[in-house]
Amino acid sequence: MDTNRIKRFATEARNILKAGIAAKITTLGFDKNGNVAEENKPQLMQGGSLWNEQLQTEGFYYQWMSLYNRIQQKGISEVYEEAAYTWFNRLCAIRILQKNNLCSPVLAYADAARTPVIVDEARQGRIPQMKEELRQRLVELLDDDTKVTEQFAILITAWCHDNPIINQCFGSIADYTELLLPNNILAEGGFVDMLNHTEFITDEDFQSPELIGWLYQFYISERKDEVFAKKGKFEADEIPAATQIFTPNWIVKYMVQNTVGRIYLDNNPYETQLQKKWQYLVEPSEMPDEKNTLRYNELTDLKVADLACGSGHILNECFDLLYDLYIAEGYGRGEAVENIFSHNLTGIDLDTRAKQLSQFALMLKACQKDAAFADAHILPHVMDMAHVNPKMDEKALSEACLEFMGGYEDVTGEMLAEDFELLKEAEDLGSIMCFNNDKEYLSMLRHKYAEWTENGTDDCPKNIKQLLPGVQVILALTENYHVLVMNPPYMKSGNMNSVLSKYVKDNYEEGKADLFSVFMQMGMERLVDGGKMAQINMQSWMFLSSFENLRVIFLHNYIIDNMLHLGPRTFDELSGEVVQNTAFVLTKPHDPYGGITLAEIKALPKSEQEVWKQRFYEDTEKDMDESFLGNPKGIYYRLVDGKNCADKKQLFLANKDGNEDGKHIYYPNVEQLNFGKIPGCPIGYWVSEKFISKFEGSNLGENSIARSGFSTGNNDRYIRNWYEISKSEEKFDFPSMNVYSSSKIKYVPFTAGGCCRKWYGNLYSVVNWSDTTQMHRPRTTYSQLYFHEALTWNEVTSSSFSARYYPQGLLFEHSGVSMFPNDNKYYYLGLLNTPILAKYLALMNPTLNNGAEVVSKVPFIYDSQRSLNISDNVQQNIAISKSDWDAHETSWDFQHNELLSIDTSTYMENIDYKIKKHFEETGEHISLSPAAPQLGSLEWRMEQYKTKWERKFMQLHKNEEELNRQFIDIYGLQDELTPDVPLNEITILQQGEISIE
Repeated sequence: MDTNRIKRFATEARNILKAGIAAKITTLGFDKNGNVAEENKPQLMQGGSLWNEQLQTEGFYYQWMSLYNRIQQKGISEVYEEAAYTWFNRLCAIRILQKNNLCSPVLAYADAARTPVIVDEARQGRIPQMKEELRQRLVELLDDDTKVTEQFAILITAWCHDNPIINQCFGSIADYTELLLPNNILAEGGFVDMLNHTEFITDEDFQSPELIGWLYQFYISERKDEVFAKKGKFEADEIPAATQIFTPNWIVKYMVQNTVGRIYLDNNPYETQLQKKWQYLVEPSEMPDEKNTLRYNELTDLKVADLACGSGHILNECFDLLYDLYIAEGYGRGEAVENIFSHNLTGIDLDTRAKQLSQFALMLKACQKDAAFADAHILPHVMDMAHVNPKMDEKALSEACLEFMGGYEDVTGEMLAEDFELLKEAEDLGSIMCFNNDKEYLSMLRHKYAEWTENGTDDCPKNIKQLLPGVQVILALTENYHVLVMNPPYMKSGNMNSVLSKYVKDNYEEGKADLFSVFMQMGMERLVDGGKMAQINMQSWMFLSSFENLRVIFLHNYIIDNMLHLGPRTFDELSGEVVQNTAFVLTKPHDPYGGITLAEIKALPKSEQEVWKQRFYEDTEKDMDESFLGNPKGIYYRLVDGKNCADKKQLFLANKDGNEDGKHIYYPNVEQLNFGKIPGCPIGYWVSEKFISKFEGSNLGENSIARSGFSTGNNDRYIRNWYEISKSEEKFDFPSMNVYSSSKIKYVPFTAGGCCRKWYGNLYSVVNWSDTTQMHRPRTTYSQLYFHEALTWNEVTSSSFSARYYPQGLLFEHSGVSMFPNDNKYYYLGLLNTPILAKYLALMNPTLNNGAEVVSKVPFIYDSQRSLNISDNVQQNIAISKSDWDAHETSWDFQHNELLSIDTSTYMENIDYKIKKHFEETGEHISLSPAAPQLGSLEWRMEQYKTKWERKFMQLHKNEEELNRQFIDIYGLQDELTPDVPLNEITILQQGEISIE
């Protein structure tokens, strides 16, 4: 499937339709703001209406007034969107049905004049069912060959109402929408013309229900850009566009096969044929604990749902797998489909348009299995949040709820009224709504819903009929599912509107940082014991501190079966998404505590904890975490280095069964409870138990202080490079800047961030700190630490972590964290610049942020026997890096050009270096007799300059590798880390002074 072409089709179609509809609205008398002059409104007359001095049908008047009222209610832009999408999805759906031989080719051209077949047939007397008034209007129009568009509008609207699948999935076309069919809909290059040519979409594409999802994804992509461009909070009608992402097909298969498929295999262990078909099924590394295995009686018992179903991609894959299960067990095709729709599959989405496409995609699946479903006699169980709020006042609603439950004094009626009060916020909250979960109430509600709908809804009282959509949603969101599979919406808390934000904080405290983590919490609460949930969401929940409480809950209460750590570039480039992702499968273990959570038990006094433990376990000495979960082991796949989605797929398939190819992809038997031993509980599956065990000792923060410094709030006003200030403003003596007096000094040097540089450097900034700016002085923090020597690093960096030393006399700014060790500062600096530190940071917080809190938690092992040697090595590195920094005029300690510093001493050191280098490379001892120094030769000085800095560079390289070797030995990580340092990671000579090969 060429998604580039599909994207072009969807975006071009949207723009063509919107432009055509805008033009049509103008011809109907509306201005660009949706206003209409009084003389441009139609007048109702006996037997018709008068508009624009022309006689129209009576129906035109009511259609026009309906359009007018809709524009006043929603605004003209929203009506553009609504009408454009109405025609887009229906006409695309008709074309898909046509290509699947499920309807006649009504949109195809009957002749070279681009007359649609449906118009051509009407001219021959074959007219779809329609109201008599419309039929008369059509007959009049058919006499005029110039009125093809008007003919087509009436015919295609009637056809949509008459076709069971289109009508049932998409509903009736609003009465005014027919008026808004663009005048250019049949023009060359118009929307129907685009549909009738395969330049964009191939016949093979039309056979795939996946096409529907891609069309929807790309159709709303520009709307999504518009929503994000405005910044701030997302309103209810913007949430769908802001949160829709189409999931790559192979990841959907992974999630479905490892949930629905795995549960089936647990209950049918001798099944092999289906298992061979499931390419993405992960075999557990050990037999699952029987007490956490879900058992069911019949396939019809399995309840599978996607509570953020979008256009139905995941539901389609669930359908396919469930269908295969039914066929394998001997069911007929039609019976299998009916069971899936009636018993197994549920979908919910906030967006009505997505719900419509999801239903249509599933109906297409059903018809591809058995054409008998083309009459839409049964529909898949997919819901949205439209029509869940009855149009009645509070008293009438309360009475209707009591009547629904069958008794005017019944407390269940009051509970239903409470749930309908919550449904008023359905367009903001969607599937995360928490309704009354009283078992008797829910049992009664299901019973009453079945009673009211047993013989259809035509005979239901009007007030009861208004309750049915809301009751259906309540029942769906209080159901206990065996499987949930979702790609939930992604939305940071800062983008949540006030209604959504408050509800999330009140009901999903641990997951409140993002909407996807709210769905994680909600999903596990909706599962039966032993049930499984699969999601693809953002990897941030695995590591960031804002999700720490959520991780604690999941690590101690649920089981991670397996995970694909996908990282960046997961979604197709065309989706425009730059998020970093993870896909995973969780099991909800059987709850031995009878409904009370493990966290609640641990909050009890010790004596009461023992009561709970004795109630369920004989071994009261056993740790509660372990006794509850059994210290489960999961399988993890590290796919973060995959260049794109397809590459990640191949990496997974190549390593799925443990065929490790040396790329460190496959991580089996990872003990879940070990993550709790790491500060912040990150999901650090790729590190060894030996590595994790170092957290049991001390850390860098125990004998040091690490802090971020001052913030100016206005860098342009306060901060300068030291060479930008005039001599009259200096009031201190460069380069000796170790004395500070606020009464005499205006500008004070400070350390900030800067480029990736180890050991020393990035010292070029000064800040206005004088008394004359007291009223506007930068915000100070931890001022007692100012002007002391310290170590520093960039708080935010996209490159490698690099730490530096700076002397006393400097301030430090917030973009550069400063660490003040109690002693052994050189030992600390040596550790900070080793791969050990980098690996711990990648575990604890694999983001661009290396804040003081994170670095301070890195394990610290002090080796007194090696300390002196390490300190000497580090001091030499500082000296080399400082000499490199000071060799440039941008350093405030610059003295003179480096070529002038070349002397006899430099020459002799260079000769010694060449002798040693020759021996290291060949094993041969040579003797070099120095020629007389040519101090007057620029060429000779240049040669000596290059050798001098090659010597210093290679010495720094040698020192860094030795430091790495020492610290790797101290930490006992010889099997996990190498001391090697690539030459391009040595951070002197950054200005290309010489090239070191």
